Amino acid sequence: MSEGAYTEPTRFERSFYHGAQLIVKGFNRAFWQASVNYEEQLPPPPYILSPTHRSNIDTLLVGSITGDRMTYMAKSGIFVNPAVTRFLRLLGGFPVDREATDRRAVEIAQGALESGSSLVVYPEGTRRRGGRVAAIEEGAAFLALRTGVPIVPVGIAGTDRAMPKGVPMIFPVPVAIEVGRAVYPGSVREAATARVKRSEIRTLTDILEGELNRLMERARHSQALLEQSARRWRRLR
Repeated sequence: MSEGAYTEPTRFERSFYHGAQLIVKGFNRAFWQASVNYEEQLPPPPYILSPTHRSNIDTLLVGSITGDRMTYMAKSGIFVNPAVTRFLRLLGGFPVDREATDRRAVEIAQGALESGSSLVVYPEGTRRRGGRVAAIEEGAAFLALRTGVPIVPVGIAGTDRAMPKGVPMIFPVPVAIEVGRAVYPGSVREAATARVKRSEIRTLTDILEGELNRLMERARHSQALLEQSARRWRRLR
């Protein structure tokens, strides 16, 4: 992936990604008992996967949601040296400056979608606390409207305790993932024009926020059931 535009992954990069994905998926299941529930089948690529964000391990959990190769926006501060940068790019990551409107990152994200690659966008922008989703950013809605691809909302519960914000350790806390129905941008388009209206972006963002709250509530319920099951299992051992 170049500095200014999206470039198709090489055969080696695809193989590396899928190999890493198999390892991550196995680890998620073994260590966090990651449970994934789908309201409907994922749409064919490209789509925008939009999970809630409570922990650094949320990105690992994406490996349990889909077998598709994903492209990720990652904060520019973690691209600290050439070795780390190369590794992150192998995993589909590219840097975004969260302190300002990063037009280059938006161009890469749009290029990825237009090339058929699905994209992970955290609508909350950064890790949040609590069970409610509020004041999400408009990037996912903007990209969906610009490219015509659907947004798949995802609620994740348990990661805030599996790896709390500011704690450099992981804990074997059960994690539940609820994958919602795809939200198609055509449902909010006011006219069949090339220009995306601010009102359309706002409407789609509001729909996404509502879906994320609904799925977060379901994920928290599912996660509580997983913890109850884990406690019963420990008592039986």
